[in-house]
Amino acid sequence: MITSILLIALLSSVRARFIGEGNVVEIVAFGEGRCRDTTYWFKHHLLPMWKIFGSSGRINLTYHPYGLKTMCIDTENGDISCKCHHGDRECLLNQLQSCVIDALPRTEDHLPYVGCIQGKENATVAGNECFNQPGLSRKQMMECATGRKGKKLFWGHEAAKLEYAPDNYWVPWVIINGKRIKEGESDLWQLLCDRFLHPRPIECPRRSFY
Repeated sequence: MITSILLIALLSSVRARFIGEGNVVEIVAFGEGRCRDTTYWFKHHLLPMWKIFGSSGRINLTYHPYGLKTMCIDTENGDISCKCHHGDRECLLNQLQSCVIDALPRTEDHLPYVGCIQGKENATVAGNECFNQPGLSRKQMMECATGRKGKKLFWGHEAAKLEYAPDNYWVPWVIINGKRIKEGESDLWQLLCDRFLHPRPIECPRRSFY
């Protein structure tokens, strides 16, 4: 009887490792469209991690393109004026990312576009390079980003920043299960494997560091 129970437990553990059953990790992150550190994090940490775990159902990821020294205000003429850490070009990239997130609410749908836009020289380059495949309309996304709607959507991310990261002094700012985890900026995949994903997925490295 005991042997049977142990066998069932073992099989359940193996099954969980293969089909993505297990706990779910909540990640909320903030960044800036022309920030080199955010761009590096996307390229070397966030996107590779998502490629491995994104379809597992074990990662709930929310990205907000809203960072430091960023603010928006209503203007007297009914428009919205936004200021960004790295200038107007960054605001347009952030607005373009915000438009994509609004158009494609599911992370698995919008993250490839958001990742492509990240770090581009300007919104025009991003529009030409990131919407050249069937999917989102380049024209509609650019109209959104350069218009009042894009500014409003971008401004909407301020509420999340005030809730999750009111005192952030750095981007990318990574919050895991409600707490800012600095190691998530530099070793996201290993960190998730070692400290947050239970049972440990078979895709994880065998060695633990955290």
